[in-house]
Formats: sequence, structure tokens, C-alpha cells
Amino acid sequence: MRKKDRDGFMIVSAFSKTPLQNRFRTLLVIYFLIATLEVANFHYISGISRIIVSMIIIVISVLITIIFAKLKVEFNRSPFLSLQRYIHNNRLYEDEIRQIGFDRDGNPKQKKVIFNSAYFSYKETENDLIVRSWKRADKFSDKANSQDTMLSALFGKELFRKQDNVQFCDYIFELVKDKRLSMNTRKPSKGMILQMTEKISWSLGKPPHTLIVGSTNSGKTYLVSMLILDYLYMGADLFIADPKSADLAIIGRIIDVKRYSKITNTATTENEIAGLFRRANEEMEKRYKEWFSDESAFGKTWRDIPTAKPLVFVFDEYSAFISVASPKIVKEVNGYLFNLILKGRQAGIEVVMILQRPDANILSANIRDQFGVRIGLSNMTNDGRKMLFGSVDMEYKNIQEIGSGYLLIDGVFDKPVYFETPLMSHGMDYLDELNKAIEENKPKTITPLKVV
Repeated sequence: MRKKDRDGFMIVSAFSKTPLQNRFRTLLVIYFLIATLEVANFHYISGISRIIVSMIIIVISVLITIIFAKLKVEFNRSPFLSLQRYIHNNRLYEDEIRQIGFDRDGNPKQKKVIFNSAYFSYKETENDLIVRSWKRADKFSDKANSQDTMLSALFGKELFRKQDNVQFCDYIFELVKDKRLSMNTRKPSKGMILQMTEKISWSLGKPPHTLIVGSTNSGKTYLVSMLILDYLYMGADLFIADPKSADLAIIGRIIDVKRYSKITNTATTENEIAGLFRRANEEMEKRYKEWFSDESAFGKTWRDIPTAKPLVFVFDEYSAFISVASPKIVKEVNGYLFNLILKGRQAGIEVVMILQRPDANILSANIRDQFGVRIGLSNMTNDGRKMLFGSVDMEYKNIQEIGSGYLLIDGVFDKPVYFETPLMSHGMDYLDELNKAIEENKPKTITPLKVV
């Protein structure tokens, strides 16, 4: 049997041998034993019994041959041989000439012996192939987290995700392609999970804050509209700032009227937006004071407070706001914005920001990096991607579908991954879905907030 570790991974190194059940030598030994049985049958059994036993031996021989052939085909298709060849072809091992004895004339006999090897292990799940490159504090450890291109070429598959740990690095390849969801059939998120595709999801606040970037008609509004439904089903309070007074402002006003009655959580003018940010900051500071003011709150977050619910601040077209608002208002809003981004996680405050370009003169790099989920829709320039995702050595697909792009989730993906947002078909009535989400998750009591 191939050697497995405690996590169920098959281990492969330069020392690995072909498993016994996959060697032709094993089959020959079995045939020899069967032949011996047949000889014994011929000598010691007579009559009809000999014929019956011979038939049984023949059937057993055929079944063993079929089973061996299937195991051999399965083994040849497995990553075992590929990884073994990969180790040898790339000399991921160390060898030396050693004396192994003497010949008949008393001369020393020498042989090349492998004494160290890089170690890989792999596990195939229903959807993925996981290849683990081990770090064993030897000369191969530095290469363990830089095998992306080589392993992709080896298996002929794009790297879906890489997880780098202290003792190993996991490379995850898709055996089954991710599927695009439909907003018509997509079920509301369970708990605090935001499901983007069949495989890609993240938990609200883990990581905190979402930055969505894309040109006009890239699908930003559809994506945010879907997220708003999720936030409503989570029972979150929604603050919406839309300086263009477009679709998100309409959605926000519907939520205000049907969920909050006389409370206005939607802002379009610069003064309204500044007031909305002021209220969000006041709410955050209030939460810190009430929930985390004594030593019993050490290590806790809003999730540990039974009555707590998240507050999500959606800010559409931040760049448009900066371009039209007065410098004084911009400075005030930026102060509130940065405070929410830097302190909001523990208090359950989530910021969702939508931009056309993540330029440094619009959003500074130190704030941009605080967004744990970064989404780039449509085809972006290399500079735009670099500003959004950082310096990443990878090739990007040419985006053809509206609502498609690349996504990076801190702590989940090492590099941006291609994805397609849930598809909103023409037959879907979004406002009807919005009303359902509002009614099903309307708060029993409304805490009066000061209207600015």
C-alpha cells in the first residue's frame, strides 16, 4: 500500500517505491501460486472434482488479472507517478557515491545512493486535487512555496488556491470547475456566509470589509444588489451612500421606508453622506463603550454579544463623491471612513466600497490594504490590478462575461482567482426579492436613531 500520513495524504519522495499491488512482479508471484495449485489439483484430485477446481482456478485467475489491470490503470493515472518523476526530473533530491562492500578481488564496490529528498503528498477529493509540498528545514524548504508554475504544468491544471503554512504549502487544483450561481435559484445565505460561487464564499467580517472595483457596465451594481439581499437576510442594519442618487439610492429608500419606518439610512448629498458617516461612527463608539469597556470583554468581538447585529455601510462611487464634495466635507468623511475601516471589525461594522479605479489619489494604499475582500470586475489595466491586488506574478484571463473578474480573499487565496458573480436573469424581479428579504427580517423593535 502507498504510505499515507495522518491527514489521509499519499506521501511521495525520491525514496518512494511502486506499491506492491501495482507491480507486475506481484502478479507473476500470484500466477506462480495459482499454477502450483493447478498442478496440485492435477495430481491429487480426479474426476469431475478436478474439472470443477480447474474452472474455479481459471475464474480466480481472470478476476485477479482484471482487478490488477484496473489498479494499474488507476495507479498510472494517479499523481503518484507524476510527482515521483517530477522529483527525479528536477533533481529534488541529494545523492552521493558510497562504498557498499567489496568485489571478489577485494576491490571496494561503490554505488550512487540518495540520502535526502524533497517530500510531497497529495489527496484527491470529490472536487479538488491537493498537493502538499513539505518544509523539512533542508535545502528544498525554500522551494516549497514556489512550485506554482511547475505543478500547474505537471498536472495541466490552473492553480485554484495556494495555502502557505509553516511546515508545508498546499497547492489546490480544481478537478471540477467552479459553477456560476443564479440569483433566481440561489438560496439566502445561511448564518453569516456570503456565497459568491459554488466554491467561493467568506464569512461577514472574516475578513472584514469589501472593495469592489470595475468600469461602467462591469456588473458592480448587480453584485452589490445581491450582497444587500444577503445582508438583509443576516439581519444587518444597512447604511447606503450613493452620491449619484441612482439604483442603490432607490434600494436604500425602499429599505428605509419598509424596514425602518421614519429612520433614514440612505444618503445622496454630501451633507447627508457626512451625517450618515457620523452616525455610523457614533454607533461604533457606542458599541465599544457598551460591549468592550471592562476586562471581561478581553478577546471578544460583536459575535460574542447575543443581541448584536452587524451594521453594513455601502458607499457607492466614492471617487464621484470626492470629485464633487467640498474639501471640508471630504476631509470629514475620510476621517470617519478610515475610523470605521480600522476599528469596525470588532464592533461588527462592515464597509463595502465601490470604485471605478483604486487610484492612490482616491484611496490611499494603507487603507486599501485593510479591505479583506477585493474584487476586480471586467478587464482592468495592469496598473489597476496592481493597485487593487498588489504585485502578483500571474496571467489574467480576458474577461468577456459581464459580472466576471478576479477576487482576492485574505487568508483564503494567495493570488486573485477568476470568478463569475451570481447571474440575475431577465425573469427575476429584484424589487420583489428585496421586499421579501425586508419582510422576513424586519426587526421586532426599532432603536430610534437621530436623523441628521
